[in-house]
Amino acid sequence: MRRQVRLTVRVLIVLALVASAGAGVYAAWTTAAARQGWNLDIDAALNAVGVAPGQIVGEAGAGDGYFTLPMARRVGASGVVFANDISRRALNSLAASARRDGLSNIQTVEGTVDDPRFPRQDLDLIVIVHAFHDFSQPVEWLVNARKYLRPGGTVAIIDRDPSQGAESHFWTRERILGHAESAGFEMTKLVDDVSKHLIIVLKTRASPPNQTS
Repeated sequence: MRRQVRLTVRVLIVLALVASAGAGVYAAWTTAAARQGWNLDIDAALNAVGVAPGQIVGEAGAGDGYFTLPMARRVGASGVVFANDISRRALNSLAASARRDGLSNIQTVEGTVDDPRFPRQDLDLIVIVHAFHDFSQPVEWLVNARKYLRPGGTVAIIDRDPSQGAESHFWTRERILGHAESAGFEMTKLVDDVSKHLIIVLKTRASPPNQTS
């Protein structure tokens, strides 16, 4: 009887370990599948928004680092990426990935829904990748983002383009530009031939923003 109990316990332990390993594999697969579904040519996107070695860059909605890690490699050891998110759990995961990849030029920043709270006011660029359409206060957020940019600094919004078949919850270029105009920005560049994405680069206007969304 005891032998049968011990055997049953061993079988249950093995099954639990297999299930756990399977769950890990599934989680990794779903993350990879989600990223592949975005289908973004990251190098082309980095080129389009002008990311270069030595830059000081902020990223909003950085998540687990899908765009952050390649961008940190691009700016190099002389540059820095401030990776912002409102989720501390996501930022902890990103920081672990940065340590794993030996990227010491990434600093995580926990923000709020209307303010990225970057620790510097001399950013060359703020990038928002696959996230702007989820912002609950996009105009207020952009207004607050202005104070973290150096004179001449830019904001780049990279997202799926609904006019090229993306799901309807992604925002049209007209809606994005409407929010940007209300926050005191104007478009300097629009690219829509990279992986069926919209890449919109903005700079601040001299005139004060009209805060209406």
